[in-house]
Amino acid sequence: MCYNRIMRTDYLNPELYNRLYTIMTYPNVLALRICLETGLRIDDALSLKPEQLRGRTLRGIAEKTGKPYKKTISCDLSKRLIQYMGKNFIFPHRLDEKRHRTRQAVWSNMKTAAQALGVELNAAPHSTRKTYAVERLHDVGLEQTRKDLQHDRLSTTMIYAFSNMLNASSVTNATDDNKLEYLAELIACKVVEKLKKEP
Repeated sequence: MCYNRIMRTDYLNPELYNRLYTIMTYPNVLALRICLETGLRIDDALSLKPEQLRGRTLRGIAEKTGKPYKKTISCDLSKRLIQYMGKNFIFPHRLDEKRHRTRQAVWSNMKTAAQALGVELNAAPHSTRKTYAVERLHDVGLEQTRKDLQHDRLSTTMIYAFSNMLNASSVTNATDDNKLEYLAELIACKVVEKLKKEP
């Protein structure tokens, strides 16, 4: 596992996405919403074809893992996708409808929006998986979150699920040998701090 790659993007508070959406283009907003609601990677969201959406259900094969997925999205998002989708892809490329929108287009749009809002965090499409993991952890626990994200290792899921507690720069400086110990220590310190504040 490449630890530094995971930590390149930061966790974003769910409320921050609503601010970003006001500046971003509509199709890019829809793509991010899919990622936030399902935990899918941006590449998988952008390559969706109309036949993969049935009502509120998205089905497909994850590009990175080769594993099948079945995800449920909100009624509102489903309706918006149906209204927007192209003939070949839900997110057609703006110059060629036979291709889908690129990850770089979403990345660039999100970066521009974050800069315009003065967001100092490293906001990128991959941030949605961290936000999803943090929210999902509270709802269903660590093991189910691991399954939802299609991680092979629970340790990888921990980095995502506790990303709201981590400082990306300090974690990046941890070596491969002690990264999980470092993560556990950070979490333990946060727990102790919280307990001290409680009456």
